[in-house]
Amino acid sequence: MFSFSKPQLVLLSSLLLVGPSFAFTTPPALLSRSIVSRRLENHAAPAVSHRSSTSLYSNKKNQDANNAQDNGEDTAEDFMDVDGRDWRAFRAKLVREEPEIPMLRQSQSSLSMEMQGQVDDEEEDFDDCVPSSGECDLDGIGKFFEKMPPQQQHKTGALSNMTPLDPSQWAYESGTIIEQGAVVLGGVEQDFGYGLRQQYFHKAAILILDHEESIFTKGIILNRPTDLVLRDDVNPGIKWKVWFGGDVQGIESEHPDIVCLHSVQNRQAHAASVPVMKDIQWTTFENAKKLVHAGAALPEDFQVFCGYAGWGPGQLHKELDQKSWYMVATDSQTLLKEMATTANADPRDAGLETWNMLMHMIGRGQTANENEGGFDDLMLREWSLHHLVSKEAGGGAGDRTEENDDIDDVVIDVEGVFRKEGVDQMMDRASAAAQGQDLLVGDLVRSALFARSPFLFDNQELHKALILVLSDDDKYTVGAIINRPAAKGLDLHVTRKNTGKSQTLTLPLRFGGQFSVNGAEPLLWVHRSESLRSMGVGAPIGPAETGIWKCTNEEVTKAISHGVASADEFFVITGVSVWTKENANVPKGLQGEIERGQFEIVPHHKAKDVWDALSSQRVLTSQTLKDNLAVADEAWSKGAPDTNHHGHDLPSINPREVGHENQDDNTLVFKSNIPVSQLADVALKNWVTTFLLGLPVESYDTEAY
Repeated sequence: MFSFSKPQLVLLSSLLLVGPSFAFTTPPALLSRSIVSRRLENHAAPAVSHRSSTSLYSNKKNQDANNAQDNGEDTAEDFMDVDGRDWRAFRAKLVREEPEIPMLRQSQSSLSMEMQGQVDDEEEDFDDCVPSSGECDLDGIGKFFEKMPPQQQHKTGALSNMTPLDPSQWAYESGTIIEQGAVVLGGVEQDFGYGLRQQYFHKAAILILDHEESIFTKGIILNRPTDLVLRDDVNPGIKWKVWFGGDVQGIESEHPDIVCLHSVQNRQAHAASVPVMKDIQWTTFENAKKLVHAGAALPEDFQVFCGYAGWGPGQLHKELDQKSWYMVATDSQTLLKEMATTANADPRDAGLETWNMLMHMIGRGQTANENEGGFDDLMLREWSLHHLVSKEAGGGAGDRTEENDDIDDVVIDVEGVFRKEGVDQMMDRASAAAQGQDLLVGDLVRSALFARSPFLFDNQELHKALILVLSDDDKYTVGAIINRPAAKGLDLHVTRKNTGKSQTLTLPLRFGGQFSVNGAEPLLWVHRSESLRSMGVGAPIGPAETGIWKCTNEEVTKAISHGVASADEFFVITGVSVWTKENANVPKGLQGEIERGQFEIVPHHKAKDVWDALSSQRVLTSQTLKDNLAVADEAWSKGAPDTNHHGHDLPSINPREVGHENQDDNTLVFKSNIPVSQLADVALKNWVTTFLLGLPVESYDTEAY
């Protein structure tokens, strides 16, 4: 039995935080606080405890107010602008060095009506009702909805005439001030972006719903619309459009965390909601359905977000210092307009226009323009096709769950699990060449040829990889990648027996995978020399007739010293890759992956050609990067099965289903002329550059090698 630990590698910082499997049915004034742990490579979430903080927040607030009054100090309410305007709007004026706009005072009777917030007994009961009061007036300028007739207060179309040039709209960069209602914009100036991991955070616009510096920060991504909808079990026939709100308890979770943003201005809506900023509140999905059922709101009043983004204590501040994010203060009208616009946007565009608009509003337009259309943008658009676009429209986010459904939107079940692209397809298109083939220890295996690589968004090292199978038991298949030279070389000191001269030879150290085998030698030495096999140098790895033998450092040194072998005939590998057999999705380890068409066995008679090609690879440097990748690609091509049944593709993009017809060529990344197959090669090159070479990537370099 093997136990594994991660080797030392150059690692990117990850924001992928995970929480436990729970779903709110009530809207506490302060969202779930949790001590969250980072999730790398889809590890299961640790068990953590949670507590509702509504009473804690209220008690603390009341206590602070009482203490302040006892000391003769002003309280937060003394600074609350009771006439409907917002102190952040005043702060925005100071930031922009513009004169303050005089504020009109609201009548005492109007204030009294606003603060009573009582729901009549006969009205429908809502979960954990929150009183409507001046405390809800947290952000924004003016009473936008009060200027509208009551019958128009539920119409999102009323926002369509607003633009960032409207004088009433504002935004500015607020430095490191983190507060509820602020927007976190994805940064583009850090050394390592989100192109290779967690692509959904690239150029994200995240609304902060809750911030407690010493405990937890929670936000939802505003600019990731999907073409999926939720079924309504309270209001028959109604379906709710879904946004991707974040990776924690998101749309691929069995129990997604659902937040419904809205700007409905009536007592019932206020009572059932938690204020975020002026004119923007959130409530639960259950409450949103009840509001619609009671006639207090319309379905189009709500933006429904599945999942959220989370930061632990101090984490967001640290990432702001690293330029991973820009912290932005803005008014509610700007956000309401953008959400209304995004609702009709193509999901494949991933809300990039929203990010670009906000960047221009805060004076970072040049930075936005200089970082448009690069590698991270391309990866985000491909991620959006896979995770935000329905299967019927050519993506991989979900399926219709109702037969004969005449609605263009895709219906999903709240409690269901979204299936990722490719799983069903790979199950159905298992290669005939792989049927009946048993994987043997000592075999060479290569990743199969796909029009869209299954290793585009993570595990990019496996794209066009060649793997030597080292062991296969009831629990694991263990293999080593052999075509990924690392940035370190191994110096071998030899003394030539015929001349007596000493010599130092450098062999490239090859990255075999992200795990190491406890108790085993840290380095694996292998060769495929017929003459060395005849002399008994080493021993065969397994029964596979590939001619690949393992040996020791001493045997290698002796063979080179006696002149019976050259250094190029030996490969030295660190780390291994592991395929578990306990995973329900991969019940047969690497054998199961082969049967699904994701990998294929290299014919034994082609092993020599593969090996000879790889022997020309050198220690990884900036100068040898492209040559090493080109050789790796050449060797991978030489290992193709004699009859290649692969060449898999996604279904064609259906413009009518997506709702836009500006591009239906599924071989290209959306809104680009870059083939998806080329993007996968670039992603591999950037993975090697980042993780093996330890250097930032050139965002506009879309040449593979």
